[in-house]
Amino acid sequence: MDLLVIGVFSVIIIALLAAIFVMNTRRKLEQARKKKASNMQPVKCPVCQSELFVGEQLISKVYRPMKVPDQLMTIQGCPHCYPKCEPGVARVCPVCHKAIAPDQALTARLFNKAIGKKHVHIIGCSNCHKPRAD
Repeated sequence: MDLLVIGVFSVIIIALLAAIFVMNTRRKLEQARKKKASNMQPVKCPVCQSELFVGEQLISKVYRPMKVPDQLMTIQGCPHCYPKCEPGVARVCPVCHKAIAPDQALTARLFNKAIGKKHVHIIGCSNCHKPRAD
C-alpha cells in the first residue's frame, strides 16, 4: 500500500514538473515572438508610401549582370499603386516630390552586400533622373 501511494505521488510530481516546463517554454517562445515583431519596422512602398503587409512585394526589375555588388533597377510600385492606383493613393517621386504617371518608374541602384540585407538607393523618377547619353 505504501509503495502504491509513493508511486502515485511520484507520477503526480512528474506530471506537474512536465506541465511547468511546457508552460515556461511556451511563455519564452511567445516573448521571443513579440520581441521580434516589435523590432520589425513596417516596409513602405517608395512610390506611394503605403505600408506593405506580409506577402506584398514591390514590382521591380533588376538588370544584369547579376553577380556584381552594384546593379541598376527600376521600381514600378507596389500592389496598392501599380498597375492601378487604389483610391486615395498618390504616386510621388521621393527625390523631386512630383507626381509619377502610372507608366513611369523610379530608377534605383541595388547594392548586394556579402553579409546582411541588400540595400536600395533611389536615384529618381523618369522626370528628375534622365539617363545620360554617352
